[in-house]
Amino acid sequence: MNEIFIHIKGIGFTFLLDKKMKHNLIGPAFLAFFNLRKRQMYLLPKNNMREVNTKPAYNHLQPFLPEYVDSISTNDVFHYVGKKVGRCKDNKLRICKVFRFGFEYEGYTFSFPFLLDKNLDESAILGKESLNHIINTVMKHKAET
Repeated sequence: MNEIFIHIKGIGFTFLLDKKMKHNLIGPAFLAFFNLRKRQMYLLPKNNMREVNTKPAYNHLQPFLPEYVDSISTNDVFHYVGKKVGRCKDNKLRICKVFRFGFEYEGYTFSFPFLLDKNLDESAILGKESLNHIINTVMKHKAET
């Protein structure tokens, strides 16, 4: 299985490519990363005051600064579309929530529907139809330049 590196609001993520899959799938943990208004990822004191550390140590549990994460607007990243029957990663048909997800690849903005697959342990999977659209868009631009 191949991978594609995409950007969402300035943060890079790796999506898996699976030409056998018709639908795009998205994992709940990845969706929760952008669901900041309902589930705050980092808790700060009420007065938002913290000790300043002149030599901050890298904390793998908190890879992004809270200020940066709080500044991400989820309104233009994903939209709940509804529910649809789709084939999940384990090859079973299920009724899944569908989200339209926007991202950047090779300088182009794309937006595709993704089925929420609760069994998916990867960030997201791009299916055949979306992958073909991305390839055609990028190759068309390269041919024109």
